[in-house]
Amino acid sequence: MATAAVRVRLFASLRELTGTSELELVAPTSVESCWTQLCELYPGLEAWRNSVRPALNLAYTSWGAQVAPGDELAFLPPVSGGASSTSAPTQVRVGPEPIDIEELTASIQRHGIGAIATFVGLVRDPDQGRPVLRLVYEAYPEMVEPQLAVIAAEARQQFGASQILVQHRTGPVEAGVASVAVLVGAAHRHQALDACAYVIDELKSRVPIWKVTE
Repeated sequence: MATAAVRVRLFASLRELTGTSELELVAPTSVESCWTQLCELYPGLEAWRNSVRPALNLAYTSWGAQVAPGDELAFLPPVSGGASSTSAPTQVRVGPEPIDIEELTASIQRHGIGAIATFVGLVRDPDQGRPVLRLVYEAYPEMVEPQLAVIAAEARQQFGASQILVQHRTGPVEAGVASVAVLVGAAHRHQALDACAYVIDELKSRVPIWKVTE
């Protein structure tokens, strides 16, 4: 990497639009100036400004944030989600492995648990009247697990959940097959249900995982 360059990474629709997943920009001063340079190289990006979120060195940041040589800056289109990380009371799995709900349910410790809430998201066919054979999921792996851990911690704190398990597929997933699962164990049903809804809603809006058309 050039000493005066910022590494820029592009994902999903932005990668498809530009034809590249990463490049180097020389001597930018801010996130905004990086975006301006990108738009000069790829004018089609200009229309994405209001829907893209920037992430600087693996953390979401503002458009006015300063950048320095050697930084990694990612521009993330709206999210739809390998490695695994296990750390009770939160377990996160992101990768191509199939989702086994029975295995996930069995892994929840039962001591003090009065309810388990489960959400399973399937690849829908048809979708808005169009047939779907499969979807391909892409992730920004260095950010996915930390973001999921933060969301799980928020859910535990806000709703009193005891255990939270999240698994999200990457790669191709056939129609009718599970692409994401969230399981929450808690002392009471309302805690489990509320925490489960919170995790899946926040995952869809904050975790950099995308549905990519084949």
